[in-house]
Amino acid sequence: MAKIVDSLVEYMLAARCAKLPEEVIQKGKGHLLDSLAAIVSGSTLKPGKLGLQHARQQGGREECSVLGSSLKTTPILAAFANGMSGHADETDDSNSQLHPGCAIVPATLAVAESQNRSGEALLRAVILGYDIGFRFHQAFEPRSTSFGATFGSAAAAGTLAELDDLHLRYLISYAAQQASGSRAWVGDDDHIEKAFDYAAMPARNGVTAALLIQSGFTGNRDVLEGDQGIIKTYAPCDPAKILSELGQRFTITSCLVKKYPVGSPMMETVDATLALLSNQAINPEQIEKVTVRIPESGARTVNNRHMPDVNVQFMVSAILLEGKLTFEMAHDYERFQNPRVLALKDKVQLVGDNEMERSGHRFQGLVEVTLKDGQTLREHVINCRGRPENPMSPDEVEKKAAWLMEPILGQKNVDQIIDSIRRIESLTNTRELTKLMNLA
Repeated sequence: MAKIVDSLVEYMLAARCAKLPEEVIQKGKGHLLDSLAAIVSGSTLKPGKLGLQHARQQGGREECSVLGSSLKTTPILAAFANGMSGHADETDDSNSQLHPGCAIVPATLAVAESQNRSGEALLRAVILGYDIGFRFHQAFEPRSTSFGATFGSAAAAGTLAELDDLHLRYLISYAAQQASGSRAWVGDDDHIEKAFDYAAMPARNGVTAALLIQSGFTGNRDVLEGDQGIIKTYAPCDPAKILSELGQRFTITSCLVKKYPVGSPMMETVDATLALLSNQAINPEQIEKVTVRIPESGARTVNNRHMPDVNVQFMVSAILLEGKLTFEMAHDYERFQNPRVLALKDKVQLVGDNEMERSGHRFQGLVEVTLKDGQTLREHVINCRGRPENPMSPDEVEKKAAWLMEPILGQKNVDQIIDSIRRIESLTNTRELTKLMNLA
């Protein structure tokens, strides 16, 4: 009977040229563009700036682009820096607590650029990385998102390094040795460790594994089920999930493209708050209290965190005060401590709702605003735009990407980036794409 690693490697090799369904190709293009936009926009925030600073300080051969900057550096450092930017602003995609794009795309981009791979090879590697990363995330579900993202990043980088059967087995072992992470990022004040955990670390890990194996490093041929394999030693694990529907169900077709630059569990709450404001004007001074209901599992993630974009009480208060949500508001630490915001925030009660949890709709948000005159305004949103159940159109994904990138790169460059993604199969070299995201 074939072992899991045999089937996994066989699939990884076949993925380089297998015919992909049109839906998968289109979703792949959308998530690639969405992730690139997150990297470029995140380069302006503190986590992205620190990633760039680290790469500059380390130096190295000028091979790969750090997007949103003029720096070129080594593949490992480029993957790291772009990963820090990719999860700096909460605009990146997600799927079941895994944020695949912010790690897998930086890893893929770095190896594709350093080894002069084509646009089609880049796209195929991204799609493969999502499939492998998500399945490891599910199989070892209690672990942090960085665990599965390391395997996804390694798979994507390894296929671009054109590793053969034996060397892919080594690659999986080197990924396993680096796979780690704790959900203790929730105590992070500045979204810096969170960016490292979710994106920079696994992107760096994946590229490191691929380049080490490509340069001649050897290792364990079966880290999964062999002697001291991780399926037993990293328990609990459901090994069936590693290969579940591989080649039939493509993870990239079931990921969220975020409509707003906030933590995933509060997307519907933000949507509901904005819907209330679109229906009628609300004077913040007349608000008696605000009740927010989110399914219990999501409420824990966004309950009064130290980071503005994953603090639902802050986000609802800021929107009600400003009458809108902007990119800057979601990442404004000064606003986070503003007395007017804090006063309204004290009136916001978050309820982790068990009935919502049991309803079968994992993502929903109900906002009730009670006014001093006794009037209650109520809005309930299930699966806001961008969820797999309510997906964005390609045009909507492109408009979101333009909104994020144009302030940094300008409209002309962004138009060219979008066009390059649309016809990515025709790009003979990934550098044709990355040069559009470099600053002079």
